[in-house]
Amino acid sequence: MMRSILILTAISLSGCMSVTDFRSGMGGAGGGSTQSAVTPVVAPIMPAPVPVTPVLTAKERLVSAIEGQGCELNATNVGAVLTNASITREELMQLVPPLQSEGRVAVSGSGAIRVISSQCT
Repeated sequence: MMRSILILTAISLSGCMSVTDFRSGMGGAGGGSTQSAVTPVVAPIMPAPVPVTPVLTAKERLVSAIEGQGCELNATNVGAVLTNASITREELMQLVPPLQSEGRVAVSGSGAIRVISSQCT
């Protein structure tokens, strides 16, 4: 068992090494006039790294969607904002109070929600 493992290991490693043909310099195969051949070691080709897209939270998606609609969420654009943010009306109702307490949105008396950010002044 141990001998077979040793043989398999030696065979596996032989594919990873560069081997020089010393026979030509010793008067063996090929004579003394041929240059010795070297087997190159070939590195495996690695695939290009795939860029990682950052995952946005529901709050970040909502703020971004409102910014995309002119910085204000109102009755006329609520459907587009919900679609772009990939959230439901219930999630909207849960996300607005924390965003308001963080100072990222302001709610007006008419029910409109205005984003407060560097893009929305």
